[in-house]
Order: sequence, then C-alpha cells, then structure tokens
Amino acid sequence: MRSSALLARVASFAILLFAFGVAVYRARVMPIAHDEALTYEWFLDGGVEKVLHFDANNHVLFTLLAKPFVKLLGPNELSLRAASLLGAAGYLVIAYLLSRKLFGNGLLFVICTGLLALNPLVMDFASAARGYGLGLAFLLSAMYVFAGRIARVRFDPAAADWRKGCATASVLLALAFAANLTNVIPALSLTVAFAMAVLPPEVLRTGTAGSSLRRFVQWTIFPGATAGLFLMWPFLMQARPHHFYVGYGSASDTLRDVFNSTFLNLWTEDFTGNLGGQPPLPGSWQQFVSNAGTYVALPLLVVLLIAGALLRGKASTESEEKQTALRRFFCGASGGCVILIAALHFIVHLKYPVSRTCLYVIPLFTVSCLLLAKELSARVRLPALRVAGLLIAALVMTDYALSFNTKFLRYNAYDVISRDLFQAIEKDALSRGLTNVRVGGTWWYEPEINFYRLRYRAKWMLPYDIKDRSYVWQTPNSLAPGDYDYFVFIPASDPHLTGRSIRTILHDDKTQVTIIALGRE
Repeated sequence: MRSSALLARVASFAILLFAFGVAVYRARVMPIAHDEALTYEWFLDGGVEKVLHFDANNHVLFTLLAKPFVKLLGPNELSLRAASLLGAAGYLVIAYLLSRKLFGNGLLFVICTGLLALNPLVMDFASAARGYGLGLAFLLSAMYVFAGRIARVRFDPAAADWRKGCATASVLLALAFAANLTNVIPALSLTVAFAMAVLPPEVLRTGTAGSSLRRFVQWTIFPGATAGLFLMWPFLMQARPHHFYVGYGSASDTLRDVFNSTFLNLWTEDFTGNLGGQPPLPGSWQQFVSNAGTYVALPLLVVLLIAGALLRGKASTESEEKQTALRRFFCGASGGCVILIAALHFIVHLKYPVSRTCLYVIPLFTVSCLLLAKELSARVRLPALRVAGLLIAALVMTDYALSFNTKFLRYNAYDVISRDLFQAIEKDALSRGLTNVRVGGTWWYEPEINFYRLRYRAKWMLPYDIKDRSYVWQTPNSLAPGDYDYFVFIPASDPHLTGRSIRTILHDDKTQVTIIALGRE
C-alpha cells in the first residue's frame, strides 16, 4: 500500500473516531432537550401501549431500541440516547466505506469522510434521542449497497449477489422509514434513481412490464415494502393528517433553515417559539450570507445536481461508465428529493420540511457534489479549477469545525436551561426542608423538569403540572398558580402574582424564563 493511501485511511479513521467520541461525550453531558424529554414521557415511560401509540414524534425504530436501554439502566441522558449512538456508529462506519468505494484512497476520500461525519446537524443527531440519526445510518447503508450494485452497471436478476444486494438495500430503506417517516422521500428517490441507473434503457423508454422490470420490482421494492408494512402497520393505521404539522409554508424558509443550520451554525440560532434563539440581525453580515445562501447558493446547487444527473459521461472505458452511473444515481436521487418535496407541497399541501426533517439531503448533496466536482475536474483540466474546488472544501470543513460544540443541540438550543431550572427548584426546596413540593407553570419545560425529577429520584417533588394561560391544554386537576410552591413561566404565561411571600429564585435573560417561590415554610 502506498504511503499516501495509508495516510488517507488513517486521516479518515481519525475523523470518524473523533466524531464518535464527541457523540458519546455529548450524549452523556448535554442537558435533556424538550423533544427528547417528550419522547421519554410520551413513549418510553410506561408500558408497551405507549410504545405503540402513533404520533409524528414517535420515531418508531428509535423508540423500540431505546425502550430496553431505559428499562434496564433507568432514565438518564446516556441511556435515553444510547440507541442514537448505535446509529451514529453505523453511520460513521458506512461513511468511511462509501467514501472509499466512490473516491478510492485519495484526498477526495478524506474530504468526503470529513464532510459526512462533521456536518453540525449530523453531529447533533448522532447524539440526540430521536430517530433522525438512526434513519440516516440506514439511508447511508442503502446508498452503499446501491453503489456496490451500480458499479456492475446493468441489473442482472439471475445473479445471486444482485438479488441479495437489491433486497438488502430495499429493507434498509424500510428501516430508515421506520426510524423516521420523512425518509419515505429519499427512499422513493433512491429507488427511482437506482432503476434509471441499472435497468436497460429500452425498459425505461417503453415502460413495458418486461422480465427485467418485474424482477426489479420483486427484488428491489417488494422486500422493503413487506418489511415496512410489517414494522409500521400498527402505527400507520392510527395516522391522521393532523399528525403531520411540522414544516414551513414557503420553500425559501426551508432553504434558509437548512443553510443557516449547516453553514451559519455558529452565528445564527434556531428561533422556533422565539424562546431565546434569534435570526440574523438586519443589516448584519450574517443576514447577507444567509440571503445569499437562501436565494442563490442552494437553488444554484439544486440546478447543478439536476444537470449532473442528466450529464452524459464520456463512456470511453468501463471504469468511466461506472463513474458516470454513480454520479447520475446520486445526483438524480438528490434532485428527485427536491422535486418530490415540491410536488407533495403543491399536490397534497404538505408543508415544506424544516432542517431536521430533510436531514437526508446532507449525505445525498455532499456525495453528489463531490462526484460532480470529480467529473468536471476530469473534463476541464485546469489547475485553477481544482484549486478552487479544494478551497471550497477547506472553507466548508473550517466552517464545520468552528461550529463544534458539546453544550446543546442547535434545534433545541434554548433547552440548555432545563437542568438549571430543576436544580434551582431543588436547591431552594431542600434548603427549606419542603416535601411533596408542588411545581406548575409553562408547558415548554414540563417534560424536561419531570424527566429530571425521575432521573435524580426526587421523591420530595410531585409531578410538574402544566398551568399555562398561553397554551391550549393544562394538566387535569391542576391548581391555581398561587397554590403552587414554585411556578415556572415565560412572559406569555406570567401569572402576575405579587406579594411579600413571592420570591424570584431564577430568571434567565436569554430565554426569559422565571421561577418564583411562593410562601410555604
């Protein structure tokens, strides 16, 4: 093995080891986020009937894997996130294998591995107790299996390895769907792009149900459809349109969310619910870059990837034919995801996705861009073009590195305060010798505080009640705000209690959350 190839492998392995180490560390030390605490409260804290309850927040495969960890180890940050760490390990291993398969042992191999592993959103969901990262692992695994078959150019249903590979990829896509329902979009796009890459052209042109097409459906679609229905039928039977409520009304909002959370992760924040996170300031350089990414860079990138799917290869050698097929497969699947998202929005009025519900675009776009760059470099042999490509890759990697943090999840960044809220109540209550402590207030921090009550075995505290005049629901038999020992609120849910017996024990300027203690000695 040449020293350069060995160096590339060592560098890639070091990147993956670093990424996984960060994921484990974050899973252990980060405060629990709102969506994670809801996952525990709604689906994991109780009997099997909770696991089987359908909700868009119930990422089924994650819930099934997380249940035994929480049952055996008790509720804590690491046990709740253990299933995601399994997904992170699988994702990183496949990222290494896929990058090596597509780019050999050169510099592009290291760049692809780094971009796949160190993207800020990918690193977030490598640790978060949600199904997004787990789904990404299965999607990337399906891409790897598809790429292995495409390298053989034409579909051959008579070959056992073709049948096995197609069936494996199909089941992996079903598992990705079971981990998170939004993965149905890349699953469909990858399957169609694979068909276009490997089926004989005459089958695609005529659309006739010939032997090749029937065998393709038999080995590439039927196994996944069967596995998906087997896993998901108890949940899909409960699904209703109102369950699917997360998203944006315009494509530009999605583009901005994806761009900001990926390339401006350090300089902008999620502002869902306006609890602490803020968009870029008007007139700032962040807003200028955000606008450029939203209205120029990402739309141009989508156009280039669609063009990359249509671009014919030189087809002078067998290896170049394989590279062309791989490029058209990945670029076609990337463009297909965008087209399918738009079609669903206009046809069935489905909202455009937020960044975490289209997480699949990160590996698809990353691999597609690098394959397209490799093709252009081979066609236009200008040293300046290669230097420009390497500079862009270096800038993106630098941006990813600057976004590195171990303190919070971006999309729930304001929940970093949740552990402080519980500890402030605990400190004050124990200092006063209180038992059967009654805590109520805003809906936003209810699951987090109740999680910590169980996590730290706080027998001195009763379950947290939702009592929030700005929210549509409150805990049955909840008390009046003045009857609690501690009340947690944000400005929208301020009970406006006054009197000498009321003390503020915590106020956070960023999130505007306040805890007041009411008189009881």
